[in-house]
Amino acid sequence: MNILKVENIEKHFGKNGLGKTDFTVSSGEYLCITGESGCGKTTLLNIISGMLKPDGGKVSLNGKDIYGEMKESSRIALRRGKIGYIMQGNTLIPELNVIHNICCPAELRGEKTDKKKVDEVIESLGISNIVKSFPSEISGGEYRRVLLARILITEPEILIADEPTSNLDEKSAAKVRDILDEYSSDKDKLLIVSTHDNSFLSKCSRKLHIA
Repeated sequence: MNILKVENIEKHFGKNGLGKTDFTVSSGEYLCITGESGCGKTTLLNIISGMLKPDGGKVSLNGKDIYGEMKESSRIALRRGKIGYIMQGNTLIPELNVIHNICCPAELRGEKTDKKKVDEVIESLGISNIVKSFPSEISGGEYRRVLLARILITEPEILIADEPTSNLDEKSAAKVRDILDEYSSDKDKLLIVSTHDNSFLSKCSRKLHIA
C-alpha cells in the first residue's frame, strides 16, 4: 500500500502560488482537487509528483520525505516507475508517431515494451486507428487518450492527472472519465485528479478544495 502525506506545504511565485496545504491519501482512494484557476492546483500536483520543491512543509511517500531524503535521481526514478503524471499541455513528442510516443516511457527505462500490454491499452482507449498518426494529425480527445495510454502501459501505482478533460467535447471527456474510473477501481492504485469538471466529483472518494 502507498501512503502519500502532505504536511503544510506551500509554494509562492510573487503574490501568487499555493497556500499551506495538508492531506493524507492512500492506495484505494480517488482524490479530486478543486479550486478556482490560479489557486495553485497545478503547483500542488507538481510538488507531490516530485517535480517542484515546496518553499515549506513536507511531502512523504510511505514515510520517506521525497525532498528531504531523496536525491533528484531518486525522484526521477519514482516518476518513471511508481508515479504516472498526466500534465496539461502538449507533451507528446511531435516528431514521433502515436505508437512510438506511447512506448517512450518503457524505452527510456531501457525496458522491452510489452506488446500485449500496449495492444490492450490501445484497444481499451479506442485509439488503434491512429497509432501511425503524428500528434499534429489527431484530435484533442485522441491526444488526451494517447497521453493516458503512455502512462497506463507503465502500470503506475499512483496516477496524477491535471485537468484531464479540459477543452474536450463531452463525448471525449466521458471517455477519459471512464478510463480514470476504471483505474480507480483497483484498490492497489491511488488516483489524484485536479479538475473543474463536476462530473468527476460524483465518482471520487475524497475531495480537496484549494482556496
